[in-house]
Amino acid sequence: MKCKIFFIALLVGAVTGFTSCGDYLDETPNKSGSAYIYHMDQLYGLTGSVNLYFGNGLEAGNAIDKGEVAFYMSEPYLMSDAVEITPGYYSHNGVGGVDPIRSYNIYCWEKNVKNNEIMDLTWRAAYERIYRFNTVLENLDKVIQTTEIVRNQVEGEARFGRAYYHFMLLTQYCLWNENAPGIGYREGVNPDEIPERRTVGYTISRIYEDLSLAEDCLKKAGRTQFDFASNTRPTIPTVQAFRARVDLYRGNYESALKNANAALDAHGELVDLNTDPYYMTMEMPNSLMLMQEDGSMTVKSTIMLPMLMNTPGRSFLEYRELFLPNVSTTMMCGSWIPVSESFSELWDRNTDLRWQKFYNIHYYYLMMSPIMGYGIVPWASGQYLRELDFHTYCRFYSYGAYAGQIVGMTTAEMYLIKAECMARTGGVESDVVNVLKTLRRTRFSDTNVADNVGGTVQNVLDERYREMGAFWRFFDIKRLNGAENAGIEIRRKILSDPTDPNSVTELVIPANDLRWALPIYETQCELMGWKQNAGWE
Repeated sequence: MKCKIFFIALLVGAVTGFTSCGDYLDETPNKSGSAYIYHMDQLYGLTGSVNLYFGNGLEAGNAIDKGEVAFYMSEPYLMSDAVEITPGYYSHNGVGGVDPIRSYNIYCWEKNVKNNEIMDLTWRAAYERIYRFNTVLENLDKVIQTTEIVRNQVEGEARFGRAYYHFMLLTQYCLWNENAPGIGYREGVNPDEIPERRTVGYTISRIYEDLSLAEDCLKKAGRTQFDFASNTRPTIPTVQAFRARVDLYRGNYESALKNANAALDAHGELVDLNTDPYYMTMEMPNSLMLMQEDGSMTVKSTIMLPMLMNTPGRSFLEYRELFLPNVSTTMMCGSWIPVSESFSELWDRNTDLRWQKFYNIHYYYLMMSPIMGYGIVPWASGQYLRELDFHTYCRFYSYGAYAGQIVGMTTAEMYLIKAECMARTGGVESDVVNVLKTLRRTRFSDTNVADNVGGTVQNVLDERYREMGAFWRFFDIKRLNGAENAGIEIRRKILSDPTDPNSVTELVIPANDLRWALPIYETQCELMGWKQNAGWE
């Protein structure tokens, strides 16, 4: 059967309805405006499309355009010890942009996430891109060719992208253990070719295989240097940075160190939060919060925090630390979850600019009073709020839209991987300290405080926690429990009945809980014939 593939249209259907593709090479171009893919230049265009990795419109001055990569990888937020909403906040305050069911009872994920097709954000976004990369690989040798260099570049980029998104799926929907159920490996474009789920070990082996082949192809294509001007197109340093991330997750520390060093040799730039215009803050009038006595205008407490704003006229793609400009806008309550007390205690609030600039008063929804107006919370509600309730992770911001979290690899991540692997493989502690100092001197307003750091594994993990924030904590807990038997469990006070303020109980998610593999959306399980992850049946 012949298949018409439109160059400028999104390839949709990932799992929910793949479009099968056969031999379309003898088709003539569609004169109505959308041409069939018949030439290598078109495949080259597909692998170079910005929305393969960056599709959320987080550019200065623009609102979120809800591109297909926009709202994903936000599901794990609530299974992290970095975030916390106290029962008192919800039951007494009664305002906020957070769904109390999702926030207070992890058992209700089955009802609020697994069966909600609107929220199958990561799964759908990842598989749509895997399908596009597979379409490219399927037709590499069927289209009209240009040069061998272009062909190798296209293959390398497609293999990298396929590995990248399979890993994103693996880290969320699978346990860490080698023999636990993986996600298989989708290679074709035929909807009937549903991959067998196989094991985590199998999935990881295929990811490594694609990365190795991608590196070979990109080397043949001469894509050996980091190319910031077009960093949406992977190069060998991009592959090395991603392999360092995969290696670290799997506990392959020597390989992770080797790849992180190679990536940094190609691109080791760090932005200085003291001077970089991307991180200027502005005192916004509506960031003023007043807590008042009911029925009076007596000010009981005033909180003024800076609002992080992107510099007008500057694109997120210009951010200098990126190996790959992949960003998530955490629509699924991630932008509005306050940080936990234990996470807050990690910070030197006076000098660490990450706290001052990334954990800001984005909490607009908290400040809405139907009686007193925007930016004001009545004392009757506000007295139950903690100071921590006004801090939530916001790495980038786009004028009243959503917070943006970095998902792609950065130079900062590579420095942290380097430091951790050095500490774990017998490196000299002073050398580990020097790596951390290199990073911290771009993050602190006081150099003396920045240099006051140790070189143990825990020192590095704490710095990683601060740098990569609540957004990445879920993945680190999973890999530390898996690779290191760290025994990290999550404890928090919840309302067992979100409608009853007196139903406070403690929720414990043990280190070996099967629910660390998040639920696959029910419809997708049925379509693929897969058994639901244990603990979510």
